[in-house]
Amino acid sequence: MDLKIIDFNNNNISSESIDFVYDVDDQGLDSPKAVAYVLNWQLSKRRSGTAQTKIMSEISGTTAKPHKQKGTGHARQGSKRSVQFRGGRTCFGPRVRSFEYKIPKKIVKLAVADVIRLKLKENKLVLFSNDKSEIKTGVINKILKDNKIDNALVLCNSEANSVNTISKAVRNIKNVKAIDFDGLNVYDILNFDFLLLDKNLLSTIKEVVL
Repeated sequence: MDLKIIDFNNNNISSESIDFVYDVDDQGLDSPKAVAYVLNWQLSKRRSGTAQTKIMSEISGTTAKPHKQKGTGHARQGSKRSVQFRGGRTCFGPRVRSFEYKIPKKIVKLAVADVIRLKLKENKLVLFSNDKSEIKTGVINKILKDNKIDNALVLCNSEANSVNTISKAVRNIKNVKAIDFDGLNVYDILNFDFLLLDKNLLSTIKEVVL
């Protein structure tokens, strides 16, 4: 298959195609369960876990019995701070906790490779080249619009120190986000329509996918 290359250094938007050997006959995800597992794992780490209700020891109030044990015709009661009374404790309410849990690294790698393959199957993985130390927001915005890319995740090469440069250039562009390739994750890939990859990382992405 051919991958399109967009040149961020050229205002005239020159592009070319390169060969990428990969079979894209199948459609959809190869490992949907692994992808769902990793996606839920990522979202669980984002949960604050700060919701909390009061238990009996945290309720202020009298410790006296509401009424005597026998002779009233009512059920026996031990405290007005019990769950059945107004202002009492909450039964089985949430407590401060962490929702994080561990999963095998090989499952994470499998899911990342699977969602990247999905972008390849949909022809939504695009390479870009950038040799300039500075690149303007307006230039990138025009290039993306001319190539009909209005929702994209940009994967930068940390070794080329292009992360900060491109991040600053795209941070004011709606629905475009730039991250370091080392921060590649399932949630971000699925959250954006197109995947823009630094062409110098092509060999690295091949190792991930194949």
